[in-house]
Amino acid sequence: MKTTILNLARVVRSAVKTSFFHHVEPTESQPAEITVSSEQVPTFSQLHGEALSVATRLHGKRLHLSDLTKAFASWPTATNKHAHELEALVNAMLDRIVTNEQKLKALKQADFGRLMALWYPDAEWEELKVATAYSVWIFVWDDEIDAGDTDAATNEELAQAYYKQSLAYIHNMLGLNESSHDIEAPHQNMTLFADVGRGMRHTTDIQQRQRFFDELENFMLQVGVEHSHRMAGTIPTTEEYMDIRSGSVGCAPQIAMTDYMLKIRLPESVMEDPAMKALWRETVYICLILNDVYSVQKEILQGSLLNIVPVIFKNMKQEDQKSMEAVSRHLDIALRETMERFEAAVEELSKIAPEDAELHGNILSFIKWCRYFITGVLYWSLESRRYGMAKCINADGSLNIVL
Repeated sequence: MKTTILNLARVVRSAVKTSFFHHVEPTESQPAEITVSSEQVPTFSQLHGEALSVATRLHGKRLHLSDLTKAFASWPTATNKHAHELEALVNAMLDRIVTNEQKLKALKQADFGRLMALWYPDAEWEELKVATAYSVWIFVWDDEIDAGDTDAATNEELAQAYYKQSLAYIHNMLGLNESSHDIEAPHQNMTLFADVGRGMRHTTDIQQRQRFFDELENFMLQVGVEHSHRMAGTIPTTEEYMDIRSGSVGCAPQIAMTDYMLKIRLPESVMEDPAMKALWRETVYICLILNDVYSVQKEILQGSLLNIVPVIFKNMKQEDQKSMEAVSRHLDIALRETMERFEAAVEELSKIAPEDAELHGNILSFIKWCRYFITGVLYWSLESRRYGMAKCINADGSLNIVL
């Protein structure tokens, strides 16, 4: 198995030498900027400051992406046998916590069940129920702030209360409080997290749950930082944005559930190993880039400029002339470099405990799941109606995304 992992790493290192994002020069029939229909006009009324300036300059421009499925063609993909049941489970969970009919319809069309089936192809039903409750909850919880159409999304004080109350409830439901009594959910969507807490606190140890909580705390902290930028109309530097978004994208808490989902327990010496930390970081970065490029149209239409595409555009040097071709080059470099670092981490982790067959096998299973996580994000993002990429795909698999 170790040989297979290392051979896969070599294949990927060869693949990342090619270009992922590229810009096609417009022809007379393919303008660089496109007239956008009235139904697709971004909510500029919510924007001001730098955000408004950048949104105005990006409006109608075209971002061209290569077929990224080719870049990840050697990575594993599979679908859980419970895929059909997962669809029904997701819909039932959404019915429990979403009362707005329009939002409920949109969330059901997102097909989160498909995402869960791709993320956890080998998981059993009991673990799937917990992971699905968590994933549905975090999408709904984040949309309360990110979509810009709630009181918490438009009021800094209400947003801060939303974070603090949510964290207190999570801490309690994970059994991290001194008191063993459950507390009342502060928001309707938090009732779904109760399923997560009850599922994990009897099958994981306190270190696992504390790690999960710490990642969720950082997630909420960075969502708050994003919200502050959005309210102020400011856009951070690219470096600042990557730090913020690596938390707010919400991938790290999902990775913290991995040993629970795989029914393994990696020792703390492995979890704290620099190579493991690098694997987490690069898994998050790859998912961050994929999520941002596929969701950029949706986010700009919602009036959110906290996305890697507008951030790169805003922070480019003047000599780059802030063109979409230059944005593509920056994205290309970012994705290639993080994939290379991912494979370097894999190679180091594959050297740990070769004499211990069980531990070594568990480490390789963790690595394989990180690949499933990334390919799941990739394929679901292309398929899901949440981002509307189906209408942007060309015959050769490349995409033209109108901003």
